[in-house]
Amino acid sequence: MKPTKRNCFINILRKVRINFLKIYHARGSAHEIALGAAIGAFWGVFPTFGLSTVLSLLMYKFLRFNLLAAISGAFISNPLTSPFLLILSYKVGQYFIPTNQTLELSNWYTTLPQIGYVLLVGATLVSIVTSFIVYYLTKFAIEKRRSTIKL
Repeated sequence: MKPTKRNCFINILRKVRINFLKIYHARGSAHEIALGAAIGAFWGVFPTFGLSTVLSLLMYKFLRFNLLAAISGAFISNPLTSPFLLILSYKVGQYFIPTNQTLELSNWYTTLPQIGYVLLVGATLVSIVTSFIVYYLTKFAIEKRRSTIKL
């Protein structure tokens, strides 16, 4: 049976939901879980092209955070969100570094030498903002859930 676009979309949404639940029910302090999710989200948004898990593992050696949350947080970047994140990063980078080069998703990798610095600056800023948002939302959700559970 050939997968349809609708089935692919549903599978991606299912994976996002599963990863959210993994973060939501992870063990550890709210700070460790939120920090892990934020680090994973940072590497997921930053154009690491599949290396987000490896980079999260490397950071785990130096910082104390929930590794499962970091790996799950890295799934913020998926086939649905990657084009949006790439365009957003480039537009933010263009705001700080004016350029006349345009980003075309069909062949962005061919113009990478010209747009790379702009994309890098934009991706860094978007990744930092996203990781702060993910940290505080995750910490709030975990603390809220734990405060409603009666021990």
